Amino acid sequence: MTNTTDKWLCELVEPKHPALHNPANIDPFSIDVDWKEREEQMFELMRTRHGIGLASPQIGNSYNMFVMHMEGSGNIGIYNPEIVEVSDEKVNMEEGCLTFPLLYFYVSRPEKCKVKYTLNDGKTIVENWLDGIDARCFQHEYEHLQGKLYLDYASELKLQRAMKKREKYFKEIERVSR
Repeated sequence: MTNTTDKWLCELVEPKHPALHNPANIDPFSIDVDWKEREEQMFELMRTRHGIGLASPQIGNSYNMFVMHMEGSGNIGIYNPEIVEVSDEKVNMEEGCLTFPLLYFYVSRPEKCKVKYTLNDGKTIVENWLDGIDARCFQHEYEHLQGKLYLDYASELKLQRAMKKREKYFKEIERVSR
């Protein structure tokens, strides 16, 4: 999948968009753009949608990057990330995704992950270990870059239940906003 810089539009794409289902294969540093400005656009979209992470494929691009809010250090742009190691301990926790508003279900993920990534200034960061919500968010956004969705963790039954619950949320929102 290819991408050109003039197609940058910081809006969520539909769930069937090809960028969501294929690995992000473009090194962000292979093009000459202001990544700090693009990060800010992504943070703004993330904030308005009440999220804590947003990956490039979610806005229709194949750049190997995402943004997230880390508990200790705030908003951060993450480029060419790697998960170096994961803990054996897993945590089952309710998870959602900006691509699928109000669709929540439990996902089991490693409790901790050791990660490596680059910042927009080219500096490489190796974290000892991320844990808690930071580890969960990093893993979720990283999987977007692999063409994997959190839906892949749900059985058909789990997904049907979550969809019914989501319909109730939408009806409640509609009722309240009248």
